[in-house]
Amino acid sequence: MSKIQREITITKETTLHIAAGANKEEFVKQLLIKMKEDKLEALNTKGNTALCYAAATGNVNIAELMLNQNKDLANVGSVKPLFMAALLGHADMVNFLSPRTNITEWDITEQVQLFVTYASVGMYAVSGIGVVIRDPEGQVMVAQCLKEQAMWKALEMLKENSTVATFENKDNETALHVLATKPLAFDSGSQPGILRRCINSWRTIKQDQNSKQTEAHQLVKNICAHAYKDDVENCRVNEEISHVLFVAAKVGNVEFLIEVIRTDVDLIWKMDTQGRTIFHIAVEERHENIFNILVNEIGSIKDILLDITTKDGNNMLHLAAKLAPEHKLNAISGAALQMQQELLWFKEVQKVVRPSFKEMKNKEEQTPNVLFAKQHEGLRKDGEKWMRKAATSSMIIATLIGGIMFIGQLIFSGQPADGVNHSSDKSNLVRVFSYASAITLFSSSTSAIMFLSILTSRYSYDDFLVLLPNMLLIGVTSLFISIATMMVAFSASFYLKYPNHHGFTLIGLFACLPILYGLLKYRLLYDIVRSTYCSSSLFQSHQRLLY
Repeated sequence: MSKIQREITITKETTLHIAAGANKEEFVKQLLIKMKEDKLEALNTKGNTALCYAAATGNVNIAELMLNQNKDLANVGSVKPLFMAALLGHADMVNFLSPRTNITEWDITEQVQLFVTYASVGMYAVSGIGVVIRDPEGQVMVAQCLKEQAMWKALEMLKENSTVATFENKDNETALHVLATKPLAFDSGSQPGILRRCINSWRTIKQDQNSKQTEAHQLVKNICAHAYKDDVENCRVNEEISHVLFVAAKVGNVEFLIEVIRTDVDLIWKMDTQGRTIFHIAVEERHENIFNILVNEIGSIKDILLDITTKDGNNMLHLAAKLAPEHKLNAISGAALQMQQELLWFKEVQKVVRPSFKEMKNKEEQTPNVLFAKQHEGLRKDGEKWMRKAATSSMIIATLIGGIMFIGQLIFSGQPADGVNHSSDKSNLVRVFSYASAITLFSSSTSAIMFLSILTSRYSYDDFLVLLPNMLLIGVTSLFISIATMMVAFSASFYLKYPNHHGFTLIGLFACLPILYGLLKYRLLYDIVRSTYCSSSLFQSHQRLLY
Protein backbone atom coordinates (compact mmCIF):
# COMPACT_ATOMS: atom_id res chain seq x y z
CA MET A 1 0.00 0.00 0.00
CA SER A 2 1.32 3.46 -0.90
CA LYS A 3 2.54 5.88 1.72
CA ILE A 4 -0.40 8.15 0.92
CA GLN A 5 -3.06 5.49 1.45
CA ARG A 6 -1.69 3.56 4.39
CA GLU A 7 -3.12 2.26 7.67
CA ILE A 8 -2.55 4.84 10.39
CA THR A 9 -4.67 3.50 13.30
CA ILE A 10 -4.88 0.22 15.20
CA THR A 11 -8.31 -0.38 13.60
CA LYS A 12 -6.65 -0.25 10.14
CA GLU A 13 -8.16 3.06 9.14
CA THR A 14 -6.32 4.67 6.24
CA THR A 15 -5.54 8.29 5.51
CA LEU A 16 -8.66 8.45 3.33
CA HIS A 17 -10.82 7.02 6.13
CA ILE A 18 -9.69 9.73 8.53
CA ALA A 19 -9.97 12.55 5.97
CA ALA A 20 -13.48 11.51 4.93
CA GLY A 21 -14.60 11.06 8.54
CA ALA A 22 -13.22 14.50 9.44
CA ASN A 23 -15.20 16.00 6.53
CA LYS A 24 -12.06 17.45 4.90
CA GLU A 25 -13.36 17.79 1.35
CA GLU A 26 -10.34 19.50 -0.25
CA PHE A 27 -7.87 17.10 1.41
CA VAL A 28 -9.88 14.09 0.15
CA LYS A 29 -9.84 15.60 -3.35
CA GLN A 30 -6.05 15.87 -3.28
CA LEU A 31 -5.70 12.31 -1.95
CA LEU A 32 -7.87 10.88 -4.70
CA ILE A 33 -5.76 12.51 -7.42
CA LYS A 34 -2.78 10.40 -6.31
CA MET A 35 -4.66 7.16 -5.57
CA LYS A 36 -5.53 4.20 -7.73
CA GLU A 37 -9.10 2.98 -8.11
CA ASP A 38 -8.69 -0.25 -6.13
CA LYS A 39 -7.09 1.56 -3.18
CA LEU A 40 -10.42 3.15 -2.34
CA GLU A 41 -11.80 -0.26 -1.36
CA ALA A 42 -9.53 -0.58 1.68
CA LEU A 43 -11.46 -1.77 4.74
CA ASN A 44 -10.89 -1.16 8.42
CA THR A 45 -11.25 -3.89 11.04
CA LYS A 46 -15.07 -3.50 11.02
CA GLY A 47 -15.25 -3.83 7.25
CA ASN A 48 -16.02 -0.19 6.50
CA THR A 49 -14.72 1.72 3.47
CA ALA A 50 -13.82 5.40 3.42
CA LEU A 51 -17.09 5.99 1.54
CA CYS A 52 -18.93 4.66 4.57
CA TYR A 53 -17.22 7.36 6.63
CA ALA A 54 -18.24 10.00 4.09
CA ALA A 55 -21.80 8.71 4.28
CA ALA A 56 -21.68 9.10 8.06
CA THR A 57 -20.75 12.79 7.71
CA GLY A 58 -23.45 13.41 5.09
CA ASN A 59 -21.07 15.24 2.74
CA VAL A 60 -22.36 14.38 -0.75
CA ASN A 61 -19.46 16.10 -2.49
CA ILE A 62 -16.90 13.77 -0.89
CA ALA A 63 -19.02 10.73 -1.78
CA GLU A 64 -19.33 11.94 -5.36
CA LEU A 65 -15.57 12.37 -5.66
CA MET A 66 -15.00 8.78 -4.51
CA LEU A 67 -17.69 7.26 -6.74
CA ASN A 68 -16.42 9.12 -9.77
CA GLN A 69 -13.15 7.27 -9.26
CA ASN A 70 -14.66 3.89 -8.29
CA LYS A 71 -18.30 3.32 -9.33
CA ASP A 72 -18.58 0.02 -7.40
CA LEU A 73 -17.51 1.51 -4.07
CA ALA A 74 -21.10 1.93 -2.88
CA ASN A 75 -21.49 -1.87 -2.80
CA VAL A 76 -18.27 -2.65 -0.93
CA GLY A 77 -17.93 -3.33 2.80
CA SER A 78 -19.78 -5.17 5.55
CA VAL A 79 -21.66 -1.97 6.43
CA LYS A 80 -22.88 -0.42 3.21
CA PRO A 81 -22.59 3.40 2.85
CA LEU A 82 -26.31 3.64 2.03
CA PHE A 83 -27.25 1.94 5.28
CA MET A 84 -24.91 4.22 7.24
CA ALA A 85 -26.44 7.34 5.66
CA ALA A 86 -29.98 6.11 6.36
CA LEU A 87 -29.13 5.17 9.93
CA LEU A 88 -27.85 8.68 10.65
CA GLY A 89 -30.73 10.35 8.81
CA HIS A 90 -28.72 12.04 6.04
CA ALA A 91 -31.48 12.41 3.43
CA ASP A 92 -29.26 14.10 0.81
CA MET A 93 -26.72 11.30 1.03
CA VAL A 94 -29.39 8.61 0.86
CA ASN A 95 -30.86 10.28 -2.21
CA PHE A 96 -27.43 10.34 -3.83
CA LEU A 97 -26.39 6.77 -2.97
CA SER A 98 -29.68 5.00 -3.66
CA PRO A 99 -29.43 4.77 -7.48
CA ARG A 100 -25.74 3.84 -7.18
CA THR A 101 -26.30 0.93 -4.80
CA ASN A 102 -27.43 -2.55 -5.89
CA ILE A 103 -29.79 -3.24 -3.00
CA THR A 104 -31.29 -6.27 -4.74
CA GLU A 105 -27.90 -8.02 -4.51
CA TRP A 106 -27.79 -7.68 -0.73
CA ASP A 107 -28.79 -10.68 1.36
CA ILE A 108 -32.27 -10.55 2.90
CA THR A 109 -30.90 -9.69 6.36
CA GLU A 110 -29.24 -6.53 5.04
CA GLN A 111 -32.33 -5.56 3.05
CA VAL A 112 -34.57 -5.96 6.08
CA GLN A 113 -32.16 -3.94 8.21
CA LEU A 114 -32.23 -1.10 5.66
CA PHE A 115 -36.01 -1.26 5.25
CA VAL A 116 -36.62 -1.07 9.01
CA THR A 117 -34.08 1.76 9.26
CA TYR A 118 -35.96 3.72 6.59
CA ALA A 119 -39.14 3.29 8.61
CA SER A 120 -37.40 4.21 11.85
CA VAL A 121 -35.81 7.47 10.68
CA GLY A 122 -38.79 8.55 8.58
CA MET A 123 -37.60 7.97 5.01
CA TYR A 124 -40.78 6.62 3.54
CA ALA A 125 -41.38 8.06 0.09
CA VAL A 126 -40.45 11.69 -0.08
CA SER A 127 -40.93 13.71 -3.26
CA GLY A 128 -37.85 15.75 -2.61
CA ILE A 129 -36.35 16.79 0.69
CA GLY A 130 -38.67 18.98 2.72
CA VAL A 131 -38.37 21.52 5.45
CA VAL A 132 -41.28 21.17 7.88
CA ILE A 133 -42.23 23.94 10.29
CA ARG A 134 -44.74 23.31 13.06
CA ASP A 135 -46.59 25.61 15.37
CA PRO A 136 -46.44 25.16 19.19
CA GLU A 137 -49.45 22.81 19.06
CA GLY A 138 -47.73 20.48 16.59
CA GLN A 139 -49.74 21.47 13.49
CA VAL A 140 -47.91 21.38 10.16
CA MET A 141 -47.63 24.95 8.86
CA VAL A 142 -45.10 24.88 6.02
CA ALA A 143 -43.60 22.08 3.96
CA GLN A 144 -41.20 23.48 1.38
CA CYS A 145 -39.83 21.17 -1.29
CA LEU A 146 -36.14 21.72 -1.88
CA LYS A 147 -35.47 19.13 -4.60
CA GLU A 148 -37.62 17.93 -7.47
CA GLN A 149 -36.11 14.48 -7.90
CA ALA A 150 -38.29 11.85 -6.22
CA MET A 151 -36.58 10.02 -3.40
CA TRP A 152 -38.33 6.64 -3.05
CA LYS A 153 -37.18 4.77 0.00
CA ALA A 154 -39.18 2.26 2.00
CA LEU A 155 -42.09 2.16 -0.46
CA GLU A 156 -39.75 1.44 -3.36
CA MET A 157 -38.14 -1.44 -1.47
CA LEU A 158 -41.57 -2.78 -0.53
CA LYS A 159 -42.70 -2.65 -4.14
CA GLU A 160 -39.68 -4.64 -5.31
CA ASN A 161 -39.75 -7.20 -2.49
CA SER A 162 -42.74 -7.27 -0.12
CA THR A 163 -41.11 -9.94 2.07
CA VAL A 164 -38.83 -7.33 3.66
CA ALA A 165 -41.85 -6.10 5.62
CA THR A 166 -42.44 -9.44 7.33
CA PHE A 167 -38.87 -10.17 8.43
CA GLU A 168 -37.35 -8.91 11.69
CA ASN A 169 -34.13 -6.95 11.97
CA LYS A 170 -31.31 -7.64 14.44
CA ASP A 171 -33.40 -6.09 17.23
CA ASN A 172 -36.29 -8.47 16.49
CA GLU A 173 -38.41 -5.63 15.08
CA THR A 174 -40.30 -5.41 11.81
CA ALA A 175 -40.98 -2.14 10.01
CA LEU A 176 -44.60 -2.30 11.15
CA HIS A 177 -43.48 -2.56 14.78
CA VAL A 178 -41.15 0.43 14.39
CA LEU A 179 -43.93 2.52 12.82
CA ALA A 180 -46.31 1.57 15.63
CA THR A 181 -43.98 3.17 18.16
CA LYS A 182 -43.77 6.52 16.30
CA PRO A 183 -46.97 8.58 16.74
CA LEU A 184 -45.27 11.76 15.50
CA ALA A 185 -44.58 10.14 12.12
CA PHE A 186 -48.32 10.09 11.48
CA ASP A 187 -49.06 13.63 12.57
CA SER A 188 -51.31 15.06 9.86
CA GLY A 189 -53.27 17.52 11.93
CA SER A 190 -56.04 15.15 13.01
CA GLN A 191 -54.73 15.14 16.57
CA PRO A 192 -54.82 18.82 17.60
CA GLY A 193 -53.24 20.02 20.83
CA ILE A 194 -55.29 20.80 23.88
CA LEU A 195 -55.55 24.54 23.12
CA ARG A 196 -56.68 23.87 19.58
CA ARG A 197 -59.22 21.35 20.89
CA CYS A 198 -60.53 23.98 23.27
CA ILE A 199 -60.90 26.50 20.46
CA ASN A 200 -62.50 23.91 18.19
CA SER A 201 -65.05 23.07 20.88
CA TRP A 202 -66.33 26.66 20.73
CA ARG A 203 -65.92 27.18 17.03
CA THR A 204 -66.81 24.82 14.17
CA ILE A 205 -63.89 24.35 11.82
CA LYS A 206 -64.40 22.48 8.57
CA GLN A 207 -61.39 20.46 7.54
CA ASP A 208 -60.52 19.17 4.13
CA GLN A 209 -61.13 15.43 4.17
CA ASN A 210 -59.24 14.95 0.91
CA SER A 211 -55.90 16.27 2.16
CA LYS A 212 -52.82 14.37 1.07
CA GLN A 213 -51.88 11.55 3.42
CA THR A 214 -48.40 11.34 4.84
CA GLU A 215 -45.85 8.88 3.58
CA ALA A 216 -46.08 6.99 6.86
CA HIS A 217 -49.78 6.34 6.24
CA GLN A 218 -49.01 5.15 2.75
CA LEU A 219 -46.29 2.83 3.96
CA VAL A 220 -48.56 1.19 6.56
CA LYS A 221 -51.27 0.77 3.93
CA ASN A 222 -48.86 -0.90 1.53
CA ILE A 223 -47.38 -3.19 4.17
CA CYS A 224 -50.84 -4.39 5.19
CA ALA A 225 -52.08 -4.61 1.60
CA HIS A 226 -49.09 -6.50 0.18
CA ALA A 227 -47.02 -8.14 2.89
CA TYR A 228 -50.03 -9.42 4.86
CA LYS A 229 -52.49 -9.63 1.99
CA ASP A 230 -53.01 -13.40 2.19
CA ASP A 231 -53.67 -13.29 5.94
CA VAL A 232 -56.30 -10.58 5.54
CA GLU A 233 -58.05 -12.18 2.55
CA ASN A 234 -58.15 -15.64 4.16
CA CYS A 235 -59.13 -14.33 7.61
CA ARG A 236 -56.06 -15.82 9.22
CA VAL A 237 -54.80 -14.48 12.53
CA ASN A 238 -51.43 -12.78 12.13
CA GLU A 239 -49.64 -12.46 15.44
CA GLU A 240 -47.37 -9.70 14.15
CA ILE A 241 -50.26 -7.37 13.30
CA SER A 242 -52.01 -8.19 16.57
CA HIS A 243 -48.86 -7.42 18.52
CA VAL A 244 -48.20 -4.06 16.84
CA LEU A 245 -51.79 -3.03 17.53
CA PHE A 246 -51.19 -3.27 21.27
CA VAL A 247 -47.85 -1.46 20.93
CA ALA A 248 -49.55 1.39 19.03
CA ALA A 249 -52.37 1.56 21.59
CA LYS A 250 -49.87 1.78 24.44
CA VAL A 251 -48.02 4.77 22.94
CA GLY A 252 -51.21 6.42 21.64
CA ASN A 253 -50.49 6.06 17.91
CA VAL A 254 -54.11 6.52 16.88
CA GLU A 255 -53.53 7.14 13.17
CA PHE A 256 -51.45 3.99 12.84
CA LEU A 257 -54.28 2.04 14.46
CA ILE A 258 -56.79 3.57 12.07
CA GLU A 259 -54.77 2.56 9.00
CA VAL A 260 -54.31 -1.01 10.23
CA ILE A 261 -57.93 -1.45 11.36
CA ARG A 262 -59.18 -0.21 7.99
CA THR A 263 -57.46 -3.19 6.35
CA ASP A 264 -59.22 -5.62 8.69
CA VAL A 265 -61.95 -4.33 11.00
CA ASP A 266 -61.93 -7.61 12.98
CA LEU A 267 -58.69 -6.47 14.58
CA ILE A 268 -60.65 -4.38 17.09
CA TRP A 269 -61.63 -7.65 18.79
CA LYS A 270 -58.04 -8.77 19.40
CA MET A 271 -56.95 -9.07 23.03
CA ASP A 272 -53.48 -9.14 24.54
CA THR A 273 -52.18 -11.65 27.07
CA GLN A 274 -53.98 -9.78 29.88
CA GLY A 275 -57.32 -9.91 28.06
CA ARG A 276 -57.32 -6.22 27.07
CA THR A 277 -58.46 -4.79 23.74
CA ILE A 278 -56.78 -1.74 22.25
CA PHE A 279 -59.50 0.39 23.85
CA HIS A 280 -58.87 -1.05 27.32
CA ILE A 281 -55.17 -0.29 26.86
CA ALA A 282 -56.02 3.24 25.72
CA VAL A 283 -58.04 3.89 28.87
CA GLU A 284 -55.32 2.54 31.13
CA GLU A 285 -52.66 4.59 29.31
CA ARG A 286 -54.92 7.69 29.08
CA HIS A 287 -55.07 8.11 25.28
CA GLU A 288 -58.30 9.99 24.65
CA ASN A 289 -58.10 9.86 20.83
CA ILE A 290 -58.32 6.07 20.80
CA PHE A 291 -61.03 6.07 23.47
CA ASN A 292 -63.08 8.52 21.36
CA ILE A 293 -63.08 6.03 18.48
CA LEU A 294 -64.75 3.50 20.79
CA VAL A 295 -67.35 5.98 22.04
CA ASN A 296 -68.19 7.80 18.83
CA GLU A 297 -67.33 5.75 15.75
CA ILE A 298 -68.09 2.03 15.99
CA GLY A 299 -71.79 2.06 16.82
CA SER A 300 -73.38 -0.81 18.70
CA ILE A 301 -70.12 -2.78 18.69
CA LYS A 302 -69.09 -0.41 21.43
CA ASP A 303 -71.42 -2.04 23.95
CA ILE A 304 -69.93 -5.49 23.35
CA LEU A 305 -66.36 -4.22 23.68
CA LEU A 306 -67.25 -2.35 26.87
CA ASP A 307 -68.50 -5.61 28.41
CA ILE A 308 -65.09 -7.28 28.04
CA THR A 309 -63.24 -7.84 31.32
CA THR A 310 -59.56 -8.61 31.71
CA LYS A 311 -58.09 -11.78 33.20
CA ASP A 312 -57.87 -9.98 36.54
CA GLY A 313 -61.59 -9.37 36.47
CA ASN A 314 -61.20 -5.66 35.74
CA ASN A 315 -63.73 -3.92 33.54
CA MET A 316 -62.94 -0.71 31.70
CA LEU A 317 -63.96 1.40 34.69
CA HIS A 318 -61.47 -0.49 36.86
CA LEU A 319 -58.73 0.44 34.36
CA ALA A 320 -59.78 4.09 34.49
CA ALA A 321 -59.61 3.86 38.29
CA LYS A 322 -55.92 2.97 38.17
CA LEU A 323 -53.34 5.72 38.54
CA ALA A 324 -52.25 7.15 35.18
CA PRO A 325 -48.73 6.47 33.90
CA GLU A 326 -46.12 8.79 35.38
CA HIS A 327 -45.32 10.52 32.09
CA LYS A 328 -48.98 11.43 31.66
CA LEU A 329 -49.19 12.92 35.16
CA ASN A 330 -45.94 14.83 34.70
CA ALA A 331 -47.42 16.60 31.68
CA ILE A 332 -49.87 18.34 34.06
CA SER A 333 -48.56 20.95 36.49
CA GLY A 334 -49.54 20.55 40.12
CA ALA A 335 -50.90 17.55 42.00
CA ALA A 336 -54.36 19.15 42.32
CA LEU A 337 -54.75 19.53 38.55
CA GLN A 338 -53.41 16.00 38.07
CA MET A 339 -56.12 14.80 40.41
CA GLN A 340 -58.68 16.75 38.42
CA GLN A 341 -57.62 15.02 35.18
CA GLU A 342 -57.81 11.60 36.79
CA LEU A 343 -61.34 12.32 38.03
CA LEU A 344 -62.33 13.56 34.58
CA TRP A 345 -61.16 10.31 32.98
CA PHE A 346 -62.99 8.23 35.59
CA LYS A 347 -66.23 10.18 35.09
CA GLU A 348 -66.04 9.93 31.28
CA VAL A 349 -65.57 6.16 31.32
CA GLN A 350 -68.31 5.86 33.93
CA LYS A 351 -70.73 7.47 31.48
CA VAL A 352 -70.32 4.74 28.85
CA VAL A 353 -70.11 1.50 30.87
CA ARG A 354 -73.13 -0.43 32.08
CA PRO A 355 -74.55 0.70 35.45
CA SER A 356 -73.81 -2.71 36.96
CA PHE A 357 -70.10 -2.26 36.17
CA LYS A 358 -69.90 0.62 38.66
CA GLU A 359 -70.36 -1.87 41.52
CA MET A 360 -68.65 -4.83 39.88
CA LYS A 361 -65.77 -6.37 41.85
CA ASN A 362 -62.55 -7.65 40.35
CA LYS A 363 -60.62 -10.69 41.56
CA GLU A 364 -59.25 -8.64 44.45
CA GLU A 365 -62.82 -7.86 45.57
CA GLN A 366 -62.48 -4.18 44.66
CA THR A 367 -65.13 -2.06 42.99
CA PRO A 368 -63.96 0.71 40.62
CA ASN A 369 -64.62 3.37 43.27
CA VAL A 370 -62.68 1.47 45.92
CA LEU A 371 -59.80 0.91 43.50
CA PHE A 372 -59.80 4.59 42.52
CA ALA A 373 -59.63 5.70 46.16
CA LYS A 374 -56.84 3.23 46.92
CA GLN A 375 -54.75 4.14 43.87
CA HIS A 376 -55.19 7.91 44.21
CA GLU A 377 -54.95 8.47 47.96
CA GLY A 378 -51.33 9.58 47.68
CA LEU A 379 -52.16 11.93 44.81
CA ARG A 380 -55.12 13.35 46.77
CA LYS A 381 -52.85 14.14 49.71
CA ASP A 382 -50.29 15.73 47.42
CA GLY A 383 -53.07 17.74 45.79
CA GLU A 384 -54.30 18.95 49.18
CA LYS A 385 -50.78 19.96 50.18
CA TRP A 386 -50.28 21.75 46.85
CA MET A 387 -53.59 23.60 47.19
CA ARG A 388 -52.93 24.65 50.78
CA LYS A 389 -49.46 25.92 49.94
CA ALA A 390 -50.69 27.95 46.97
CA ALA A 391 -53.67 29.32 48.92
CA THR A 392 -51.62 30.26 51.99
CA SER A 393 -48.97 32.27 50.14
CA SER A 394 -51.53 33.93 47.89
CA MET A 395 -53.84 34.84 50.76
CA ILE A 396 -51.00 36.62 52.57
CA ILE A 397 -50.36 38.75 49.48
CA ALA A 398 -54.05 39.49 49.00
CA THR A 399 -54.43 40.52 52.65
CA LEU A 400 -51.42 42.84 52.49
CA ILE A 401 -52.69 44.49 49.31
CA GLY A 402 -56.16 44.98 50.77
CA GLY A 403 -54.79 46.43 54.00
CA ILE A 404 -52.43 48.81 52.24
CA MET A 405 -55.10 50.14 49.93
CA PHE A 406 -57.62 50.55 52.76
CA ILE A 407 -55.16 52.63 54.76
CA GLY A 408 -54.07 54.53 51.67
CA GLN A 409 -57.66 55.46 50.88
CA LEU A 410 -58.13 56.83 54.41
CA ILE A 411 -55.00 58.95 54.59
CA PHE A 412 -54.81 60.16 50.99
CA SER A 413 -55.62 63.89 50.82
CA GLY A 414 -55.18 64.49 47.11
CA GLN A 415 -53.19 67.68 47.76
CA PRO A 416 -49.94 68.18 45.81
CA ALA A 417 -46.68 68.53 47.73
CA ASP A 418 -45.93 71.99 46.22
CA GLY A 419 -49.24 73.38 47.50
CA VAL A 420 -50.27 74.56 44.01
CA ASN A 421 -53.81 73.77 42.88
CA HIS A 422 -53.66 71.79 39.62
CA SER A 423 -57.43 71.73 39.20
CA SER A 424 -57.41 70.78 35.51
CA ASP A 425 -55.70 67.45 36.12
CA LYS A 426 -56.59 66.81 39.72
CA SER A 427 -60.25 65.81 39.43
CA ASN A 428 -59.63 63.12 36.84
CA LEU A 429 -56.65 61.67 38.70
CA VAL A 430 -58.51 61.67 42.01
CA ARG A 431 -61.30 59.77 40.30
CA VAL A 432 -58.78 57.28 38.84
CA PHE A 433 -57.20 56.82 42.24
CA SER A 434 -60.57 56.28 43.92
CA TYR A 435 -61.82 53.77 41.37
CA ALA A 436 -58.52 51.87 41.33
CA SER A 437 -58.41 51.78 45.12
CA ALA A 438 -61.98 50.49 45.32
CA ILE A 439 -61.35 47.78 42.73
CA THR A 440 -58.15 46.78 44.49
CA LEU A 441 -59.91 46.53 47.82
CA PHE A 442 -62.81 44.50 46.46
CA SER A 443 -60.67 42.15 44.36
CA SER A 444 -58.12 41.54 47.12
CA SER A 445 -60.97 40.81 49.57
CA THR A 446 -62.52 38.39 47.08
CA SER A 447 -59.16 36.74 46.59
CA ALA A 448 -58.58 36.38 50.33
CA ILE A 449 -62.06 34.87 50.82
CA MET A 450 -61.49 32.34 48.03
CA PHE A 451 -58.13 31.27 49.42
CA LEU A 452 -59.61 31.02 52.92
CA SER A 453 -62.35 28.77 51.51
CA ILE A 454 -59.70 26.57 49.96
CA LEU A 455 -57.86 26.27 53.27
CA THR A 456 -61.03 25.22 55.09
CA SER A 457 -62.20 22.78 52.38
CA ARG A 458 -62.69 19.09 53.22
CA TYR A 459 -60.68 18.00 50.14
CA SER A 460 -62.86 15.11 49.05
CA TYR A 461 -62.15 13.52 45.65
CA ASP A 462 -65.10 15.25 43.97
CA ASP A 463 -63.94 18.65 45.25
CA PHE A 464 -60.90 18.42 43.00
CA LEU A 465 -63.06 18.12 39.88
CA VAL A 466 -64.81 21.52 39.88
CA LEU A 467 -65.07 23.23 43.26
CA LEU A 468 -61.42 23.63 44.27
CA PRO A 469 -60.10 24.54 40.80
CA ASN A 470 -62.83 27.17 40.37
CA MET A 471 -62.13 28.70 43.77
CA LEU A 472 -58.43 28.77 42.95
CA LEU A 473 -59.17 30.31 39.55
CA ILE A 474 -61.32 33.08 41.08
CA GLY A 475 -58.74 33.69 43.79
CA VAL A 476 -55.78 33.95 41.44
CA THR A 477 -57.69 36.10 38.92
CA SER A 478 -58.80 38.47 41.68
CA LEU A 479 -55.24 38.64 42.98
CA PHE A 480 -53.90 39.62 39.55
CA ILE A 481 -56.58 42.31 39.23
CA SER A 482 -55.76 43.70 42.67
CA ILE A 483 -52.04 43.91 41.83
CA ALA A 484 -52.73 45.70 38.55
CA THR A 485 -55.19 48.22 40.03
CA MET A 486 -52.94 48.80 43.02
CA MET A 487 -50.16 49.94 40.68
CA VAL A 488 -52.63 52.18 38.81
CA ALA A 489 -53.69 53.76 42.12
CA PHE A 490 -50.05 54.25 43.12
CA SER A 491 -49.20 55.96 39.83
CA ALA A 492 -52.23 58.28 40.15
CA SER A 493 -51.40 59.21 43.73
CA PHE A 494 -47.76 59.85 42.85
CA TYR A 495 -48.71 62.28 40.10
CA LEU A 496 -51.22 64.00 42.35
CA LYS A 497 -48.55 64.39 45.00
CA TYR A 498 -45.79 65.51 42.61
CA PRO A 499 -47.51 66.92 39.51
CA ASN A 500 -44.36 68.57 38.11
CA HIS A 501 -42.05 65.64 38.68
CA HIS A 502 -40.23 64.73 35.45
CA GLY A 503 -39.81 61.10 36.43
CA PHE A 504 -43.51 60.27 36.25
CA THR A 505 -43.14 58.28 33.01
CA LEU A 506 -40.32 56.25 34.50
CA ILE A 507 -42.37 55.63 37.65
CA GLY A 508 -45.28 54.46 35.50
CA LEU A 509 -43.06 52.01 33.65
CA PHE A 510 -41.69 50.61 36.91
CA ALA A 511 -45.26 50.29 38.16
CA CYS A 512 -46.00 47.91 35.27
CA LEU A 513 -43.18 45.53 36.17
CA PRO A 514 -45.11 43.57 38.85
CA ILE A 515 -47.95 43.08 36.39
CA LEU A 516 -45.66 41.88 33.61
CA TYR A 517 -43.77 39.63 36.00
CA GLY A 518 -47.01 38.03 37.13
CA LEU A 519 -48.23 37.47 33.58
CA LEU A 520 -44.92 36.04 32.36
CA LYS A 521 -43.84 33.97 35.34
CA TYR A 522 -46.97 32.98 37.20
CA ARG A 523 -48.42 30.25 34.95
CA LEU A 524 -50.87 29.03 37.53
CA LEU A 525 -53.79 30.97 36.01
CA TYR A 526 -53.15 29.55 32.55
CA ASP A 527 -52.84 25.99 33.85
CA ILE A 528 -56.09 26.21 35.81
CA VAL A 529 -58.06 27.58 32.85
CA ARG A 530 -56.64 24.97 30.51
CA SER A 531 -57.26 22.08 32.88
CA THR A 532 -60.73 23.15 34.06
CA TYR A 533 -62.37 24.50 30.92
CA CYS A 534 -60.49 22.94 28.01
CA SER A 535 -60.03 19.36 29.21
CA SER A 536 -63.64 18.40 28.61
CA SER A 537 -63.07 18.91 24.88
CA LEU A 538 -60.59 16.00 24.94
CA PHE A 539 -63.52 13.60 24.87
CA GLN A 540 -65.42 15.38 22.11
CA SER A 541 -65.01 13.97 18.61
CA HIS A 542 -64.34 16.86 16.23
CA GLN A 543 -64.03 14.67 13.14
CA ARG A 544 -64.47 11.02 12.29
CA LEU A 545 -61.16 9.24 12.02
CA LEU A 546 -61.98 5.59 11.36
CA TYR A 547 -64.63 5.83 8.63
